[in-house]
Amino acid sequence: MTNSFARRTVIISALAATYPIILTEMVLVRTARAENILAVPVTAIVAHSETLDRVINGIGTVAPLQSVTVRPRIDGQVVEVPFTEGQMVEKGSVLLKLDDRELVSAVNSARAKKAQDEAQLHNAQSDAQRYASLASKGAASTSTMEEKNALSQQYAAAVQYDDAMIKSAETQLGFATVVAPFTGRTGFRQVDVGSVISASSTSGIVTVTQMDPIAVSFVAPGDRFEEIRDALEKGIAEVTLTSTDGTRTLAKGKLTTMDNAVDATNGSIHLRATFDNKNGSLWPGLPVATTLTVDKVKGVVVPDKALARGRDGLYAYVVGKDGKVSKKNVQTAFVTDARALVKSGISDGDQVVMDGQSRIGDGEKVEVTPWTGSPTGELAQKASQ
Repeated sequence: MTNSFARRTVIISALAATYPIILTEMVLVRTARAENILAVPVTAIVAHSETLDRVINGIGTVAPLQSVTVRPRIDGQVVEVPFTEGQMVEKGSVLLKLDDRELVSAVNSARAKKAQDEAQLHNAQSDAQRYASLASKGAASTSTMEEKNALSQQYAAAVQYDDAMIKSAETQLGFATVVAPFTGRTGFRQVDVGSVISASSTSGIVTVTQMDPIAVSFVAPGDRFEEIRDALEKGIAEVTLTSTDGTRTLAKGKLTTMDNAVDATNGSIHLRATFDNKNGSLWPGLPVATTLTVDKVKGVVVPDKALARGRDGLYAYVVGKDGKVSKKNVQTAFVTDARALVKSGISDGDQVVMDGQSRIGDGEKVEVTPWTGSPTGELAQKASQ
């Protein structure tokens, strides 16, 4: 009985000695587990300094720089139409030929009349020279010599008139062949071989539209004309065209023309940009979305999704080296393509929380996963402001 009591006493003493150690270990384990549980999972991105374009977004319409309805200059019967509808034609390409037999005869007649008058002029000049020699010797009167000189001048004038008539006839003959005034695409043909057309026709022969280069006409808020004018003068007024659904980039070009007045009815200003169109992606009348660059600014850039809006304005959570977040009030200069240029609150190299802002507060510990999404957010829709 004594031995059993002694054995129990030793066991109790040993447990009493080791209990604080076990208790301490249990507390540490529970604390570690609590800290892991309290570390909120978030995604974050590192802010970097870069150059961001300040832009004005809008809607425009593709418009050709040149588009004309080709009409005949003279009346006549069509004998040849050597083009097909929708064909690209070069400047000077033949579009139509008229029956020119009468016009050729008129040219030949004018040339024959000139040859006749030249022969008479040559004869009159010989007579004038002969009578001038006789008059100097007293064998002919001065009045006769003057008559011969006058006749010679008359035939010289007749030859000049014949030259003018030949040029006129040749011009009329040239009108019998209608050519493209510039390189462009033809539309629907309005005449056929055998038809008789008139110079007074309103329908014309065909419409030719210049396709490359091509222009886009669009408008911008009139109160931003100074930004647009400065960008135009600096040569940075670039225009990017996208499809109206935003899925495709169509072309990039330059702003070339700014209207000389703001439209008082709607407060907008009319602009025109020019684009290369060798691939034919731009078609006259096509509606497009326009993005006009008015400035290029260097600064800290973050996706606007990292910015939340509170009672005091925009804020973001920045992850510190200790794994805890700090709430920072943020001021932005502008937003372009869902990316914000930050003026204050975020520095180059800061790790900014992207997803999970609603689950965290200032000073809380977070578990960070690199953010791999695409920039979206409410501010993206205000990129043109």
